[in-house]
Amino acid sequence: MSQNKKSHRPGELKLQGAGVSTSDVQRQLKQLAKPVVWRVAVALAMDWMIILATMLCAAIWPTWWVCLTSVLVIGTRQHALGVLGHEAAHYTVTRRRKVNDAIGMVLCFWPLGGSLTGYRRFHHRHHRHLGTEHDPERHFFQSSEWRIPVKAGAPAWRFIKGCLGMQLLDYAKLIRSLLPQTKTEWVGIPIWWACFALTLWMLDSLWLLGLYAIAIPTVFWALIELRGWTEHRGIAETHRYQTHWLLQQILFPHNVWMHYEHHQWCYIPFYNLSRARALDEKTPVVQLKEVFDFLGVTDHDRYANANGYQLTPDHFLDHGLRST
Repeated sequence: MSQNKKSHRPGELKLQGAGVSTSDVQRQLKQLAKPVVWRVAVALAMDWMIILATMLCAAIWPTWWVCLTSVLVIGTRQHALGVLGHEAAHYTVTRRRKVNDAIGMVLCFWPLGGSLTGYRRFHHRHHRHLGTEHDPERHFFQSSEWRIPVKAGAPAWRFIKGCLGMQLLDYAKLIRSLLPQTKTEWVGIPIWWACFALTLWMLDSLWLLGLYAIAIPTVFWALIELRGWTEHRGIAETHRYQTHWLLQQILFPHNVWMHYEHHQWCYIPFYNLSRARALDEKTPVVQLKEVFDFLGVTDHDRYANANGYQLTPDHFLDHGLRST
């Protein structure tokens, strides 16, 4: 596969051979960028209901296999909360910024022991320096297990090790990168966890705090790491993909699998990314399996010299798309 670098006339975005004026596209994007708070509220409610229901099941049937299953389920929903926190980092929850940040902190990042302000600083650097040596996310994928060409089963083995807590040093590195940038969060995070612990203690179920907490540096981090690598390796033809519905719920919740579109238009909320995807019909959409097949047979050095290790902001400029 090779990057498609066809030039376009100024003021036009090529959509499968049909010229569409920039003004028409921008008008549609402006509509798609409008936050709909209830959509986020429903997503948050569903994720938290699953977490609380899972903890309730563990409290009623505290067997080892129920507890193990609970950690796995809780970890997937913590990951989903992180994705919604990512929305808050881009101010796409609501246009009222104080409310946006309050939701992102109290319902998304603080329950993960993380910081909205720290993540926002980290993530905006990622967007600004996408795929370059200054991209902070690149430092988390230096292990030989991520090296292209990918050895069969290497990502799966890395994920399993993460779930078993064998990637704690990498998780600690992430936490150091996301330290709070405000006094509010330095104080708020421990208060949130103290209130959570107190609530469970009053319910005579304090041990469930351990069940919830252990999922963060294990399942949650393993999912974050695998998804982050999948999103940013390869060229255009391997970044825009379609996944199975079940995989979307586990590894790519809340449309986060449309990450290519997110880098095109990071101001568009997750629930409108599918409509935004329709605006760019020229870039191929492949199945996720094809991505791994491609990355498994590509010569690493030749691939890197020809295409770079990841997408960069220049790609979106080259393709007549908005760079973020």
